[in-house]
Amino acid sequence: MNRHRICILGLLCAIAFISGCATQTVNMREKARAQEQLGNSLVREGKLQSGLKELLKAEELDPESPSIQNALGYAYQRLREFNEALVHYKKALRLKEDFPEVENNLGTVYASLGKWDKAITYFQKAARNPTYRTRHFAYENLGSAYHHRGEYEKAIESYKKALEFFPGYSPAYDGMGLSYEKLQEWGRAIAAYRKSIEISPNSPLAHLRLGALYLKLNRQEQAAHELLLALRADPKGRYGREAKRLLKKIREIE
Repeated sequence: MNRHRICILGLLCAIAFISGCATQTVNMREKARAQEQLGNSLVREGKLQSGLKELLKAEELDPESPSIQNALGYAYQRLREFNEALVHYKKALRLKEDFPEVENNLGTVYASLGKWDKAITYFQKAARNPTYRTRHFAYENLGSAYHHRGEYEKAIESYKKALEFFPGYSPAYDGMGLSYEKLQEWGRAIAAYRKSIEISPNSPLAHLRLGALYLKLNRQEQAAHELLLALRADPKGRYGREAKRLLKKIREIE
């Protein structure tokens, strides 16, 4: 009888111990999620070092979280610490194989390093994954990678795929315009830039590129109009500065 009671007591202690461990694990993960959210918020605000510190604390609490590894990769990427970013993105994929957001992020790191073949491989994986809710990002990135590799027709095809998933995604039209320019298909390039402007009328990039193309085609009046709009949209930024330079060039021509 005593032995039976001892066994029951032992079993109850084991259950209590397991239950306590499980509760502690849940609490640790909840703390990690809160730390992760804080780190992500700081990174989005541009407070990169502070955000990274919070994300590293989150990793200590939950080192096997794929989302924390992805967040760390992004923070390091924003800091241009590309090797560290690759380490964390790859760990995120080891922890969760079906993670197209990470595949797209990996592609952007390899693109920043000029490793276009690897970038294309990861962009393709992300773009073809039906569970990826923002596949237009991956297709647009894929288009950019093909463009940099000089495969302009493939780039245009990828931009068009991006627009199938998000018809109002103006960056795809911006990229498409550049690729059409490289193929010297001026009319299609102009149409792409005009479509981008129709979607995002206050975006300086499409105005700048359209103005520069009009200038190339000796259509100075139309060029000046678009460049002034680019300058107005970005008076102190790099697009505005380039627009100002091209406007000065037009005045010299006249």
